[in-house]
Amino acid sequence: MPSDQEIRDRIRAWVLTKAPDLSAADLTDRTPLFEERHLRSVHLPELLLLLERLRASPIDVEDLRPGDFRDIRTMVDRFGGAEVKP
Repeated sequence: MPSDQEIRDRIRAWVLTKAPDLSAADLTDRTPLFEERHLRSVHLPELLLLLERLRASPIDVEDLRPGDFRDIRTMVDRFGGAEVKP
């Protein structure tokens, strides 16, 4: 499994391909991705697939909570780490 930093870097790179209005300099770990409309709901399935590939484990959509995709830091905290978090 990739480290949290590798996961963070891959998510960051993916976000920058989907959000042409967002520069790399403006994208921080705390940038609200959906709230500021850098990403839209149509991006969510692809984002889920990316996270599943990075953690090498499926994500149970029944366990998703509001705010799980708020920003990069939240996604890494929720879906990254050395162990798959319940």
